[in-house]
Amino acid sequence: MRALPLALFISLWTWTASAQAQVSPTDYPNRPLKVLVGYPAGGPVDTLARLYAPKLSQKMGQTLIIDNRAGASGVIAADLLAKSAADGYQILLAPVTLAILAGLKKHLPYDPQVDLLPVAWIANAPFVLVASPSLGIKSVPELIARGRSAGGRLNFASASVGGIPHLAGEIFNVMAGLEMTHIPYKGAAPATSDLLAGQVNLMFDSLVSALPYIKSNRLVALGVTGKKRIVLAPDIPAISEFLPNYEAVGWYGFFVAKNTDAKTLSKLNAWINEVTQLPEIDAALIKDGLEPVVADPGAFKRFYVSEMAKWSKTIKQANITDE
Repeated sequence: MRALPLALFISLWTWTASAQAQVSPTDYPNRPLKVLVGYPAGGPVDTLARLYAPKLSQKMGQTLIIDNRAGASGVIAADLLAKSAADGYQILLAPVTLAILAGLKKHLPYDPQVDLLPVAWIANAPFVLVASPSLGIKSVPELIARGRSAGGRLNFASASVGGIPHLAGEIFNVMAGLEMTHIPYKGAAPATSDLLAGQVNLMFDSLVSALPYIKSNRLVALGVTGKKRIVLAPDIPAISEFLPNYEAVGWYGFFVAKNTDAKTLSKLNAWINEVTQLPEIDAALIKDGLEPVVADPGAFKRFYVSEMAKWSKTIKQANITDE
């Protein structure tokens, strides 16, 4: 067999080296990326993905394609990520529901603690505890006193079973020593309507949704569910000011498939954190009642694991099922 001419050998060697370099994490990314969203277009998670995608595209030098895989409370998109290649080209943007499902669903098609690798924690979403004015309660201490009294039977509404607004009430019950009854609705709108009409006593609601009613005195704000007061409504106290260590917040973060290279993970985290800190992104998050968060993958993973444990415990204590 004849030997290859030197020029051809060098050309082939160069092409092979180039091809190998193209799959190296050090050159990541070298093609468009896909952002998986487990919810329909126009929803909160989708809106957040579309807020981040153009800015991330500029940072990374690649196009980010939003891929809505709605269904099963985000399970479809999470499972798709779990079964994808560990190369960082598919990214999942998910809310706190991802951690709640670990305790709510008996059988998931993926292991939420192993198959999904936290990349960047971008925002918290505190809720606000609001009361019907007809209840005659204006503070958390008054609520606790009423609830502990002999005739203090109270109830709270939420948009669904197993969501943060529901779990926020259940953990409040445990920490305050109350037995408020949960009344689930099929959506936030009918729950809010009954609260405004005085048909139910209380509700843990989105701050942005509740704020117009609070300002018009149609609802009474008792406290926000984060560790501290929120920038959008600094006059509303945190429930933790009266119940130390109380916290029940939604949150959003990006995930990749397990075994993704550490360099790829580090790059993604840095780019996402840079976008979160852009003045226009920071302002947009705050306007939507969110608290921007910047954290490394390790901090996000510890938080994610703690959230799974926290909500699994709450779900068991309250005997909540997804049926």
